[in-house]
Amino acid sequence: MIIYRLLYSETCRNQIKKLHPTLKPVIRSRIDKLKNEPFSGKPLERELSGYRSFRAKRFRIIYKVKELDQVVEIHYVGHRKDVYELFAEKAGRSFFEDL
Repeated sequence: MIIYRLLYSETCRNQIKKLHPTLKPVIRSRIDKLKNEPFSGKPLERELSGYRSFRAKRFRIIYKVKELDQVVEIHYVGHRKDVYELFAEKAGRSFFEDL
């Protein structure tokens, strides 16, 4: 079994820090699951093509799998009601330019 490395965007790190303390372990455990099962989230479409979404209660984790590098890039975490719209606004920028 291949274990993927996790890379977090600065935006994502800040979002996780601001979550309610009872939600943080739920989000972290779901993200940890992506190490072993990076394709378990659903593929996104249209302007978010290439990204995937993984459910964590009422929240969504938006990420991208880099298969050749065996890396999962965690881009965004947010409530399902507006996570896709908010991420689409920011998706034009690269979150990993400074890595």
